[in-house]
Amino acid sequence: MKSFYLLDNPIRDYAWGHPRDIPEFLEIDYPVGKPAAELWMGAHPGAPSMVVGDSGNRISLQELIDGNPEAALGSEVAGRYGRLPFLFKLLAAGKSLSIQAHPDKLSAQEGFERENRAGVPLDSPVRNYRDDNHKPEIMMALTTFTAMIGFRSPTHICRRFDALQRKAGVELLEGVLLRKLADGVEAALRDFLDALLNADAAAVSALLSAAEDGNGTNSGWDRLEAEWVPRLLGQFPGDAGALAPLFLNVVELKPGQALYQPARALHAYLSGFGVELMANSDNVLRGGLTPKNVDVPELLKNLDFRQTVPDVLEAADTGNGVKRYGIPAEEFDLSLSESDGRGETPVPESQSPRIAMVLEGELVLSDGRDEQPLKRGMSVFIPAGAANLGLTGAGRMAWAGVPTSGVPA
Repeated sequence: MKSFYLLDNPIRDYAWGHPRDIPEFLEIDYPVGKPAAELWMGAHPGAPSMVVGDSGNRISLQELIDGNPEAALGSEVAGRYGRLPFLFKLLAAGKSLSIQAHPDKLSAQEGFERENRAGVPLDSPVRNYRDDNHKPEIMMALTTFTAMIGFRSPTHICRRFDALQRKAGVELLEGVLLRKLADGVEAALRDFLDALLNADAAAVSALLSAAEDGNGTNSGWDRLEAEWVPRLLGQFPGDAGALAPLFLNVVELKPGQALYQPARALHAYLSGFGVELMANSDNVLRGGLTPKNVDVPELLKNLDFRQTVPDVLEAADTGNGVKRYGIPAEEFDLSLSESDGRGETPVPESQSPRIAMVLEGELVLSDGRDEQPLKRGMSVFIPAGAANLGLTGAGRMAWAGVPTSGVPA
């Protein structure tokens, strides 16, 4: 097995994608106006990266790994997961993604098995579980990036929706539920979300009309509530999810900052361009802001209904031009490295697999025999145990690896 393999990565054209961010980052021709939502780097069966194999034939990264799992993944990762355990992405949101959550491992296994027994095709639009894995993830901003994650305090939600339903002339939230929210009872968050997402069309319409009339600083909303409720109303008319900035935390990331989303956390990416890294899964449970399948009962079964305060992550310096984001994920970690162009920068050996992508500049990856020029947007798969690697040139790279691998410190 070679020391590294240049990746040819698929672009996913989901409707919410931005038409220019990914094509301009990659400097490629792309159909004008067509959304480019995600670039996948990895071995997920839904859209695997392609490589030129050791015999010179074009194969998927999964086929390369299957040919010699221990050499590709290392004995520890191969024994524990039997596959590349992470999926690396570029993500470009031209408009909001769905309000969503990802199941934990047990729920994913049970849901995948249940839908298989029911005969739901893997590519069915009503399928909730496309694999048996959980999907914690980290998003690192390349531009200003806005996201919603986790519930605001019950008292905040009570104030916003009590005022809104009074203005709308509807009683979506009953008095008992409002009192529980006002008292800060976190258990009431489930009943609140259930009531909102299952409200009849007339009640939702009245609330949305009241929100449209009453948004802005005069209503006491904060800046991000006042900005994003009307934007979501414009993107998704008639969708109760447009009120999500009133009950979810809205966070603005600066380039280089990151958010970690554990399984069962309700969230939505609103706008921006970034690098995303996750467990190797495509399981999404949706509650709104999407033309795709929405399954509110399944979403409610899988949510963490605790109030949260989002933790905006900064990469910590580990020395030798390497920074790492501290996250609790078992399957992946995310690091950044910089090369200043003054001689070769060694790439330490790892006993686990890695995928590296150039974010800025131009670099050359070499193992003393083969060389691979790399410019912005290009990426490589580096098998476990690859030795004598070095980078020349000036640039910055993002590294996806498994926590035991020490990537790339």
